[in-house]
Amino acid sequence: MKKQEMLKILGRYPLFTFNEFIRVSNLQPNYARLYLFRLKKEGLIFQVEKGKYTLFEDPMVFASFIQIPSYISFWTAIRFYNLTEQLPLDIMVATTKSKKPIIFQNVKIRFFKTKHLWGYRKTNYGDVNIFMAEKEKSIIDSLLLKNTPFDEILKALETKEINFQKLIDYAVKTKNISLIKRVGYLCDHFGFNTKKLLLNLDKNYILLDPLMGKEGQINKKWKLIQNRSLYDSSG
Repeated sequence: MKKQEMLKILGRYPLFTFNEFIRVSNLQPNYARLYLFRLKKEGLIFQVEKGKYTLFEDPMVFASFIQIPSYISFWTAIRFYNLTEQLPLDIMVATTKSKKPIIFQNVKIRFFKTKHLWGYRKTNYGDVNIFMAEKEKSIIDSLLLKNTPFDEILKALETKEINFQKLIDYAVKTKNISLIKRVGYLCDHFGFNTKKLLLNLDKNYILLDPLMGKEGQINKKWKLIQNRSLYDSSG
């Protein structure tokens, strides 16, 4: 098989493994390793990690294929949907297993373990399909893992592009009471019916923003401490 024909076939894969390359190329393992080495040396392919390669320089293309199953979420997804103007430095991926970050082309791909691997879908990105959280699930994931600035979550909610009923349903689905309290408080703030969330509370108090100080006004309805102020798009 000619090199250009080989590259055309490999370009259909956001990410391909050594075994997949053998299947596509029909080469023996030893020669396949040499062939890959030459392609990499010529700058025609890139090694993402041991045994995994890509033709793409943009890590967004393959980030959700490094671990299966996984999907892009958190601040990265919030920005993908233009729900905030702030561009996160890293690509943030939700997955079922712990994994160390990968640096690719000076971009860090970070993996966050979660048992809530749902609420995502195939999404068109350029000429490929990638796995991306739904808008509402990116908010839920960010609040659950506490890895996205609270201000960015607020900005996303203020755009009015979030389906608040789906956000409420997803919060209940997690069965995470702390998350339910935070989502309930935020939905109240934006004027949405929170009756369904009120059925899932306990008597313990939590911080509205877990990354800020412990001082603030006590909110008895949602059993939380308002340790930060909220703002809205009207200023």
